Amino acid sequence: MIRSSWHLFFSIAALLWLACPSAAQQRKQAYDLFPDSAAAVVWVADGDRLAQQWERTQLYFLAKDSAFSPFFEEQRQAIEQRLIDAGWRLNVKPDDLANFTTGQIGLAWLELPESTRKPFALALIADVDDAKGPNAQLLAKIEAELVARKATKSLLSHQGVEIAKFTLPRRAGALLPEDGYYAIASGQFLSTDDESLMKDLISRIQGENVVGKVIAQDPDFIAGRQKAEITGEGQVEYFVRPLGIARVLRAIGGKRSRSNADMLAVLQNQGFEAIKCVCGEIAIGLDDLDFSHHGYVLAERPLPKSAAMLDFPNKASHEIPSFVGENISSLLATNWNAREAFWKVEGLVDELAGTPGVFHEVIEGIKVDPNGPRIDIEKEVLPHITNDIYSISDSKPGAADVDSRRNLIALRLINAAAMAKVLDRAMKNEPDAEPIEYKGHLIWKVVHREDEEVTDLAADFGGGFGGPPPTAGDQPQPWLSNWAITVYGDFLMFASHAEMIEQAIEQAQTSNESPLASESDYRRVAKAIAERFGSDDISAWQVVRTSIAYRVQYELFREGKLMDSQSMLASILDRLLQNEDEMRGKAQALDGKKLPPYDEVAKFLQPMGTVVRSTDSGWDFGAVMLSGKGAPTTPDATLGKQASQGTARVSNSPAEAKR
Repeated sequence: MIRSSWHLFFSIAALLWLACPSAAQQRKQAYDLFPDSAAAVVWVADGDRLAQQWERTQLYFLAKDSAFSPFFEEQRQAIEQRLIDAGWRLNVKPDDLANFTTGQIGLAWLELPESTRKPFALALIADVDDAKGPNAQLLAKIEAELVARKATKSLLSHQGVEIAKFTLPRRAGALLPEDGYYAIASGQFLSTDDESLMKDLISRIQGENVVGKVIAQDPDFIAGRQKAEITGEGQVEYFVRPLGIARVLRAIGGKRSRSNADMLAVLQNQGFEAIKCVCGEIAIGLDDLDFSHHGYVLAERPLPKSAAMLDFPNKASHEIPSFVGENISSLLATNWNAREAFWKVEGLVDELAGTPGVFHEVIEGIKVDPNGPRIDIEKEVLPHITNDIYSISDSKPGAADVDSRRNLIALRLINAAAMAKVLDRAMKNEPDAEPIEYKGHLIWKVVHREDEEVTDLAADFGGGFGGPPPTAGDQPQPWLSNWAITVYGDFLMFASHAEMIEQAIEQAQTSNESPLASESDYRRVAKAIAERFGSDDISAWQVVRTSIAYRVQYELFREGKLMDSQSMLASILDRLLQNEDEMRGKAQALDGKKLPPYDEVAKFLQPMGTVVRSTDSGWDFGAVMLSGKGAPTTPDATLGKQASQGTARVSNSPAEAKR
C-alpha cells in the first residue's frame, strides 16, 4: 500500500519528497549535513506519515481514479524526463527508494559560484536500514537502471565508505558528462552529482570536521524558520533562497535568455537579493483541509533600490466589488502603495533597457511629446488612484480555445471623472484603439494589426533609447495584442478582453452586491483561512475556485495546445524576459489525449485560498485547499453580507471571518 501511495503522490507532486516507514533509530538530520551554500532544501521528517496523510486527500483519489491513471502510466517516461530537465539529475526514482527508506528524506540544490563549468550541485539524503542485505539491493537496483542507460561505473572510497560513481554519456548540448555518486554511510543513503560534496556528507555523518557551516547554522535559515513558526505539524518543510535557486535552475538547464539584460543579475543589482529566503511547512490530509501551507518571506527592511516597489500595507479591502460575477475562477484583492512604488521601478527599467535615464525619458515623453497623449503621470494619474487593486480571472463559456482565459485588473480611484478624461485623451492618441459604447458607457478596445509595424517600448511613448531604429525584420511584437480599458464607477479597469469589461458593467448594473459573496465555495474558503491564520489585517487575499480555474488549461492540454495559451501576466513576462526567437517554436512536451473529460477530474478539485501579511521583516503568508468533506450545499446563513457603496461587504472575508 505504501509503495502504491508513493506512485500516486509522484503523479501529482512530481517526485517531491517521498519516504516510507518511521526511523527506529536516530540519524543526523539533513539540516545538519547539507552545507550552507544550499539554495533550496526540502525535508520530510516521516515518510510513512506523509504517505498516510496523502491518502486522505482528493488529489490522491484523483491520481488513483481509473480514468486518470492510464495517462500517467503512458506518460511516465516523459514526466521523468521533464523532471530531469527541470533540475533533477540524481537519477533516483521514488520506486528506487520506496521499499528501503526508514525515515527522513532531505533534498538540496546547492549553488557553487566558484565553479564556472558546473556552478551547482544536487544532493539527496534518506534514512535506510543499516543492514547490508537491503542496502545492497537498493544500490543494485539503482546500478541496473543506470547501466541500462549506458552509464559506466567506477568505485571510490572515503573514510572507509565505498562510493559508486556512474558516468552517463554526455547529453546533446551538454558541456560535461553527467556524473552521479551513491553511497550508504551509518544508515543514511546519499546521492549527489558532486564528488567533493559526497565526501563532505560522509565526513559529517561520521563526525569528522569539515570546512564550512551547515544549513542549520545559516542565519537566514534560522531566522526564516523562526518567523515561519514551523511547528512540525506539517509533513513537508522547505527553505528557499529565491534568486539562488533561480540561478541554480538556470545553470542546470543550461539555457540563458539571449536578450541584452541578464534578468537575475538585474534583480540582484536592484536590491531583490534583500529577499533572503522563504521558509514554510505543508500539512497534508487534515480533517477539514487537504492542504494547509504556512510560510514566511524573510527580507531586509527597508528594501533597497527597486525592490522597494514591493510595498504592500496591511490594508487590503474586505469588500467584493459589485462588478465581480458569480462565474469567476479567481479573485485577488491587494493593497499596494502604488503612488510611491511607481517611482521605485526607475532603476529596474533603466538597467533592463541597458541605458541610464530611460525611465525618466519615457515619462517625460508621455508628458511633452506633441504627437503623444501629453499626460503628466505624476500630476494627472497617480493622484487619482488608491492602493486598492483587484484582479479577477475567468474563462469564456463554451469550448476551450487558446483565447479562452481572461483577466481583469481594477484599481479603485479617488476621482473617477478626472481619470476618465485623462484616459480618453490618452486613447485618442493610440492608433489601434477603438471606442466601443456599451450600455451608455465608453470602453476603449485595442487590437494590434498584424500588418502594422510596431516600434519598441520607448518609441511607443514618444522617446528613443538612443540606439539605431529597428529594421523591418526586427520589429518586436506588442506586449499584448488585444486588450481593453475603461473607467467605470470608482474603478479603472484593464482587461484582456473587452467582453470581460462589458460583463463587469452588466453585473454592476444588475445588483449592488456581488453574487460571489453568496457562493458556498467562497464562504468556505474565507472561513477556513480566518480560522487557520487569524483575522488580523492583511495586505492581500485570494480565493481560487480550482474546479473552474483549471478547465481551460486542462482541455488545451488534452488537445496539445497548452503552449499556445497564456495568461495576460505570462504574456507580459515573456515579452520582458525573452526575445522573439525564444518565444517561437514552443511545443507541449506531454501528450494529453488519454486524459478523461474535465468533468471527471473537476469533482476532485477543491477551492483554495491565500492570505499575505506584511511585517517589519518580510511577509507572512498562509494558504489552504479544502477537503471534500462536509461541503455545504447552501451558503451558511450565519455568515451575512451587507451592501456598502456599490460593493458587497462579506463578514467572512479572509481577514474578518472570525470577527
